[in-house]
Amino acid sequence: MENITVLTPLLAYFDPGSGSLVLQAVVGGAAGLVVFAKYLWTTAAPRLFRGTKEPRDMDQF
Repeated sequence: MENITVLTPLLAYFDPGSGSLVLQAVVGGAAGLVVFAKYLWTTAAPRLFRGTKEPRDMDQF
């Protein structure tokens, strides 16, 4: 027997609440990536490019 799949229309939408939640998640994720990249740059770059110096303290931002 063959398995026949019938595609039915999906009746879904984004209301303003769920749309703003998705937007907030995207913006928050991007901001988190920026902060994480800054942390990596301030801790790893001195070791990679300037010898064996100790990384700066994160309180000096």
